Amino acid sequence: MKLKHYITLALGLVLSYSYAQGPIVSAKATTAPQIDGVLDDEVWQESPQVTGYKTFVPDFAKDMPYKTIAYVAHDEENLYFAFKCYDDPRQIKTSIAARDKIAADDWICINLDSFNSGQSLYGLYVNPNGIQMDTRFAAGSEDIGLDLIWYSAAKIVEDGYVVEAKIPFKSIRYAAEDGDVEMGVIFERKISRFSTQGSFPALDPEKGFAFLTQMMPLKYSGVKKSKLVEILPAITYGANKEHVNGEQVTESNFEPSLTTKIGITSDLVFDATINPDFSQVESDAQQVEVNQRFPVNYPERRPFFLEGNENFNFAGTGGFAPVQMVVNSRSIVSPKFATKLTGKVGDKNIISAIYAVDRADEGLADYADDKTADVTVFRYMRSLSQDSYVGLIGTDRTRNGFANTVYGFDGQYRFKESYQVSGHYLSSALRMTSGGGVLQNRGSGSISISKNTRSFNGTITALDIGEDFRSDVGYVTRTGISRVTVSLNPKIFPKIDGLIKRIDPVLYTSLTKDKPSGLNEHVIYVQLAATLPRNTRLAVSADRSSEIYLGQEFKDGSISLNASSQITKRIYFRLNYDWDNGTYYPTAEQGYGKRIGATLNIQASDKFSLDFTHRFVSLYNEETDLKYYDIHIARGRLIYQMNKYLFFRGIAQYNSLSKVFSPNLLVSFTYIPGTVVHLGWGSVYEKVRWDGTDYVPANDYLNTAQGFFFKASYLWRW
Repeated sequence: MKLKHYITLALGLVLSYSYAQGPIVSAKATTAPQIDGVLDDEVWQESPQVTGYKTFVPDFAKDMPYKTIAYVAHDEENLYFAFKCYDDPRQIKTSIAARDKIAADDWICINLDSFNSGQSLYGLYVNPNGIQMDTRFAAGSEDIGLDLIWYSAAKIVEDGYVVEAKIPFKSIRYAAEDGDVEMGVIFERKISRFSTQGSFPALDPEKGFAFLTQMMPLKYSGVKKSKLVEILPAITYGANKEHVNGEQVTESNFEPSLTTKIGITSDLVFDATINPDFSQVESDAQQVEVNQRFPVNYPERRPFFLEGNENFNFAGTGGFAPVQMVVNSRSIVSPKFATKLTGKVGDKNIISAIYAVDRADEGLADYADDKTADVTVFRYMRSLSQDSYVGLIGTDRTRNGFANTVYGFDGQYRFKESYQVSGHYLSSALRMTSGGGVLQNRGSGSISISKNTRSFNGTITALDIGEDFRSDVGYVTRTGISRVTVSLNPKIFPKIDGLIKRIDPVLYTSLTKDKPSGLNEHVIYVQLAATLPRNTRLAVSADRSSEIYLGQEFKDGSISLNASSQITKRIYFRLNYDWDNGTYYPTAEQGYGKRIGATLNIQASDKFSLDFTHRFVSLYNEETDLKYYDIHIARGRLIYQMNKYLFFRGIAQYNSLSKVFSPNLLVSFTYIPGTVVHLGWGSVYEKVRWDGTDYVPANDYLNTAQGFFFKASYLWRW
């Protein structure tokens, strides 16, 4: 072995300290390692090695139950990582699952800040069978919808398991200067049966879970300047039958589409699509949509929007905030074409822009007057120190002579390591495009300060949103309120290493002024939760609260019991039982009821799994005890994962309120993201019959709709 190799290896052995130091200088491979889950390649004998992982779940700075070693290498076109995870092979929890379905398994994760800027990171997960999950984390939110092209393999061995991964530079965004690249990394490992997660470098207890401020620098040299060009043609064929006016009507549809991606630089990407196929393979699980004050929203899983989607995260949104999203890409329902630009310009400037021509809803009364809507989105962020930033945003949706425009700014600033202040201001306007002036103009603002450490999490927030605030491109759950909230979460760690690993008391309180009525509503919420081994969590909570609706005050408190546990490495359950008060919105009356939820996951083998979920919601009139409704939503899912590429899946859902039963079947082959073949069938059965003029309730089921679809796409990349 050459002298420089001895020096490199010695450096790797030194890297077993507690907190981030470094940097690590990656070893450049002369021969690419074979990604097969075996550490017999020469590069792994020469590359830097890091060990000394420390826990951060359930507690910080403890030794992991088993040792982990990470290896780092690269060549001109790829990053390489390898892991040796010591463990009892009989106790390892793993599965052969579809991509992104391994969260409950044991796994390793490469948290990669590809710009080392402290603004966002890729989360690249691999379980002991080599199955991948990838996410994008920014502004405190992790998006699991990301699907990168990268390669992994893993093997369970007599003293644990081994993972190898190859990540093409083309698959990620990064900044390069004369072949030199600097990134940031935190290596992470989860051991499910111990309810334990650990990292290298260790997370500082005084900084809590602020991953982006604790990255270890990772340096590469001799990286080839690459150009990214992707062309993704796709075809979708569907044949559908629907019961209309007592007869079955059959229609078929063939839709070709074309999507392109061009890397203008290694950190700036342009996407364009014509007649895109935005079908979703994973069926949206039914939600309780009855008696909702505002419409429910489903998460984004459509591929076109996922590149750079994290840049639209906005400070002061989500959680209990009325402005959930400033950019809700699912508001763009069925575009004729769309374009997008995402990435960085210079070291600190992040930009994202979308323009789409969206097909209007055919059910609109004025559909014939204008069949499309123009949607424009622009986002700019300026990186500051650590994970701090300031940003601007603007959205516009124009149709049939009217435009809804929202614009504003946001930002977050970290100080004293564990403190962060964040906030935003938005202005919305509804105007006539023909020069008729502004019809509405209202604002929304929020500011909060938070602290996050090993032993304490806390947040104070103040917000205000106008009565007529409107965002056609965003997702807003309530308008016309001012609110102050306080959340306190001290963490208690038992001194004796027993069954209970951590105790989490929580106090949340808020005071809200309802502007239309001038009345105040309040929330006082307390919870006591405990973390135990095998991912077990037990919690009891109670809240005393009120809600203002149509100028009246209603009780809205509850008592809740929650439990979840990975009973064995093959069986997981989750259960919640709530007694609560609530408002019946259609008639503005006080109600009471129950909410019950149960989930059971059975991993019969590494390849075969069964999931069952059941939700029950009821509401009764408080004065008369008359029932407004009770709803059962049951969903079963059966999956056979033949290998990492091919799976067969059946889903059946039932909604007791609508008396709808909907089974569907899917065969799915995914070689890499973009190169896929899907074959599916679905049907809807309802307890109705045609009486000659209308569909009326009946005792028997009628097959009111069914459909078959085929989708194929192939990704060309160079």
